[in-house]
Amino acid sequence: MPSIWALSLAALFVSFILLRSAMARFGYVRYLVRTGVYFIILSLGGVAGTSVSLALAVAGRRFEAGPLVTRTFHHFVGWLLGLRVELEGAEHLATQPAVLMLNHQSALDVWLLGGFIHTRTSVMAKKSLGWSPIGPVLYLSGAVLVARGRGTHAVASIRKVCATLRDGGISLIVFPEGTRNDARAPTLLPFKKGGFHMAVQSGLPIVPVVCENYSRMYRRGYFEPVTLRARVLPSIATAGLGAEDVVALTAQVQEQMLEALRDISHP
Repeated sequence: MPSIWALSLAALFVSFILLRSAMARFGYVRYLVRTGVYFIILSLGGVAGTSVSLALAVAGRRFEAGPLVTRTFHHFVGWLLGLRVELEGAEHLATQPAVLMLNHQSALDVWLLGGFIHTRTSVMAKKSLGWSPIGPVLYLSGAVLVARGRGTHAVASIRKVCATLRDGGISLIVFPEGTRNDARAPTLLPFKKGGFHMAVQSGLPIVPVVCENYSRMYRRGYFEPVTLRARVLPSIATAGLGAEDVVALTAQVQEQMLEALRDISHP
């Protein structure tokens, strides 16, 4: 009589075959499985990344933790799910340290970041992410966590870390839209000004980065391995600018990013 282990392995094998068959025939099943796998790995990566971040923080290398964890996640998930991105203008990433401005779309932004994040980088994120599975990594890696809708508080938070980022040669990643934009058309939401204040106060240049809409690869009911296009734009100097220049600077960066986004987006 077959043992319980043999029966369990047989059931697991049959389930695997049935799941593969369903994924091959039904796009929605592929969507559910791929989405589940992505978020499971993201959560497990947050747990594993906490140990790495803690070790690097103790060693005085906290700003290396986020990039290391994110790059590892990018390569593993990309290999497992077949996710790819074509990055144009990568030579502009040589401008370091800098404030990198990215358009914000979904949780896939974590995967995208891993494709080009610098070795010493902090990230500006909403404070509620501190309670997510990646929260400990954010705290330990020196992320700038700000409360949504509190512009004054955001600027104050930036001021506290401005000198550290500049003097330590550390870049800052900012999603200036402040919230996810899941529109399928190549559009940008109004930009928040916190990251621009930081760039002006520190004198760090701004490096805009745009990625076409994820809907070609990921949307409700659809998740397929389609190669996305992304573009890094030439840096914009902020040295010599003051608070009175932030509004014009914000408009300039948004205009350039929107133009590039429309250019790289598929019809």
